[in-house]
Amino acid sequence: MIYFKLVLTAFFWAAVFHLGKYAITYISPLSAAAWRFLLATVFLLPYVLWQSRPDIAALRRNLWPLLAMGVIGVFGFNAALFYGLRLTSPINGALIMAFNPATTALLAAMITGEKISVRQRTGFVISLVGVIVIISRGSLQHLLTLDVSTGDLLIFLANLCWATYTVIPRRFINGLPSMTITIATIAIGAAILTVTAQSVSGDMLMVHTWKLAASLIAIALFGAALAYIWWNQGILQIGSGRVSIFINLVPMFTVLIGVVLGQMPSAAQWLGALLVICGVIVTVYNRDAMRAGSNAVARDGR
Repeated sequence: MIYFKLVLTAFFWAAVFHLGKYAITYISPLSAAAWRFLLATVFLLPYVLWQSRPDIAALRRNLWPLLAMGVIGVFGFNAALFYGLRLTSPINGALIMAFNPATTALLAAMITGEKISVRQRTGFVISLVGVIVIISRGSLQHLLTLDVSTGDLLIFLANLCWATYTVIPRRFINGLPSMTITIATIAIGAAILTVTAQSVSGDMLMVHTWKLAASLIAIALFGAALAYIWWNQGILQIGSGRVSIFINLVPMFTVLIGVVLGQMPSAAQWLGALLVICGVIVTVYNRDAMRAGSNAVARDGR
């Protein structure tokens, strides 16, 4: 049953790219992101409190790293992601985000001093080439003239934000379970997103259609709250090393949803996807990389 839940989790995260693209046609990207995490906080908080009482002393002791995670990994990640989706396709977004395991491995080496094996470096290069193929649309001319989509670059920035979010707890947070870290950072990010969205866009309350409301609820309930809960259940039942493999299904589901919606991938997207996934496999399935990635996934709960 847990494997089915993990497959659904990957599907939910893939659907976020398409639902988010739909939502930002009606409200600003900041407001869409704010609603996602406000609602996710409402859904998740009772579950976390039911599981266990929060350790207030530990929360205070880890306040600054949690704030950094909320600002970078929730506010920064989602602002870049939703603004990026306004300017690029959901398929491109998911394929660029598939580069994240390699980015995280490299960033972990820089911040925590972990060694990068030859295999990890190889996987990173393969994935990077795949991302370059995607954002250049397979055209050397676009690459040489830096004629790349601003949306793709924003998604790449979101990728860096999430990698940073993943690495922070490995060095700077101690004594907090993964779900406590998750709800704390989500709540912090939701507060910052809401204040910023209302100040900049002023359209937080402009959810005037039931389709928009349904998409925002689905993004929050399935793409955040339920996905986080099932991901953590998977970590407890089968281990975070095995769980992390399921993240590779996200870009594939995104492409399949796009096909159903009539969004056929281009040849550059297919080639980029193949390179990214091959690079991720080379990086993640190294035993040392899996142990390092296991700690990261166990802590951040994604």
